[in-house]
Amino acid sequence: MKKTWVFFKLRMLQLKSDKTSLFFSYVLPVLLLLGIGFPLQVRDGAVLDVAYSDAVASAQSRALVESLRKRDYVKLTEYPGDLAAAQAALRENELKHYLRIEPAPADAAAAGGPVAYRVFSNSLSENQVESAALRGLVDQHLDGRTAAALQPTEVKTGKYTSYLVTLLPGLIGMTLLIIGLNGFGAVLIEEEHHGLYKNIKTIDVSPVPFLAGLFASRMLVAYSVAAALFAIGVFVFDIPYRIDYLLLFLVITLGCISFHGLGLAISALSPSVTAFHGIVNFVQIPLIVLGGVFFSTTAFPGWLQAISMALPLTQMNSAVQALLFDGVTLGNAGVLMPQIAVLAAWSALSLVLARFKFRW
Repeated sequence: MKKTWVFFKLRMLQLKSDKTSLFFSYVLPVLLLLGIGFPLQVRDGAVLDVAYSDAVASAQSRALVESLRKRDYVKLTEYPGDLAAAQAALRENELKHYLRIEPAPADAAAAGGPVAYRVFSNSLSENQVESAALRGLVDQHLDGRTAAALQPTEVKTGKYTSYLVTLLPGLIGMTLLIIGLNGFGAVLIEEEHHGLYKNIKTIDVSPVPFLAGLFASRMLVAYSVAAALFAIGVFVFDIPYRIDYLLLFLVITLGCISFHGLGLAISALSPSVTAFHGIVNFVQIPLIVLGGVFFSTTAFPGWLQAISMALPLTQMNSAVQALLFDGVTLGNAGVLMPQIAVLAAWSALSLVLARFKFRW
């Protein structure tokens, strides 16, 4: 334990003097979160995704539906549920916009408007421009004809902007992955090829305290980075702070162990520093692209989603997202068992591989 503490302090001093590593560990993730999160919080999407119900099924209502379908930027989907179900889906951000065509109330019908058009959108700021565009399209089709007035309704939701839900967990996971591969594995391969291993062996010390000191220092960096990004989410983006911190600590720890183990395994398998960086790029880029860092994995085709679900970064991002935004606690922690199982399997596999391949 004493030797581990000595190596740990040496690693922290090493980090203190490495300004580049500190920048990429702390400053870059914060800049990405603020620089990408703010603009995309109010972005308007390329496709207007609208669910609809036509309870009238008249020539007039069908003409409106067909008019919307002809728009290249409108994706119209018939909604099978009733109004209450649609409003519940809007509150959960499962639907963004819901167009309901129904018979007009008796007083409106008497005034010459047999059909009522109601547009429901949830209250997320990212949906406001789309909601206005949808109402404009319906108004344009009606073209001033007498009908029950178009009734826009905003459905309050406690959810957060969909891009923030993806981006914040994704940036936490991506940063921890970089720390594991480059802050842990890269240090080992570079020190080996600079002859440090040979020097350490002359003082008759085992690899365990050497690796444990480096591991502990990188875990401390990982925890502090995750805490900093979470704090920005709370104070800047108003995400909930009353979450299950014990479960969050467990998920982040398992993710870090799997990323550190992967970095250790790659360094043990790499014949040179150049080979290590080539392998890391080969591994890291697909993990980030398929891991749901900057966009949801639900955008992938089914076969690619299956591959994505087997990756540790995907499962860590999914678990952190559930803890931060879906209210998962110890009481319903069973929903996280698939993610925890995958992260534990990756941790065990990478550490076992490193155990058999790592040599002084």
